[in-house]
Amino acid sequence: MALKKSISKFVINCEELFNIRNSSSLKIIDCRWYLNKPKKGGLEYKKSHIENSIYFDIEKLSNNFCDLPHMFPLEEQIRSFLEKNGININNEIIIYDQEGFFCSGRVWFIFKVCGFKKIRILDGGFAKWIKLNLPITNKIKKAEKSKFIFDSFESKKIVNKEELKKIIIKKDCNTKIIDARPRSRFLGIEKEPRPNLKKGRVKSSINIPFRVITNNMLIKDLYELKHLIFNQNKIKKTDIIVCYCGSGVTACNIIFVLTLLGIKNVKLYDGSWAEWGKIK
Repeated sequence: MALKKSISKFVINCEELFNIRNSSSLKIIDCRWYLNKPKKGGLEYKKSHIENSIYFDIEKLSNNFCDLPHMFPLEEQIRSFLEKNGININNEIIIYDQEGFFCSGRVWFIFKVCGFKKIRILDGGFAKWIKLNLPITNKIKKAEKSKFIFDSFESKKIVNKEELKKIIIKKDCNTKIIDARPRSRFLGIEKEPRPNLKKGRVKSSINIPFRVITNNMLIKDLYELKHLIFNQNKIKKTDIIVCYCGSGVTACNIIFVLTLLGIKNVKLYDGSWAEWGKIK
């Protein structure tokens, strides 16, 4: 079944991708990634993937000059990846992970910061593709290299620790801080999965766990998403929103949904709890 037009600009289902998968203007990005198993996604990609897809390694494509996990990649790292894989700014980008909305939002956010306009996430991810018995391959297609020039690089969409501190001190009622971690971690009930991190949350933050945007790994319909964001969490389209999670990955799924709903001023605290919750 086709997705409603208002969502189809952001999300594509497996049947639709199957029908356009050989389009010359299309670039399919496989970004499977697993917490504490950094090599698993790449190994799965080598074993089987959607034909012509390109692997985006979240661990390698990050700022490795920082001691925090997979921080936003440097502009030169992104350019190198795009040029190596023949990706240009006019390509339509389709992103998939293992389940649909786990780490695909992170890669969507990276492409968005880099100025790409046509970016969609595969609903249900590779798991749904396999369930529908759609074709897979282990052949990795060698791309023709290209030159890439950024039309824009929206670094203002990323907030650092000092900037977040100023936001908290300012106490602006039109600014919301959203924690995308599971409720038990937000409340400090559950221990953090990474070592040397205290329990708790950023002061004044509200909790919208990234899992609540899906039902059975598929994105909720527009009515449910509007109810979740605007009614349940009292968020307005004019709000300034900063999202964070454990390490800046799953927060991007919330940024994705906020953008889908027409909220324009949304930022990522990239250091997230991996930085804020450090035991000194």
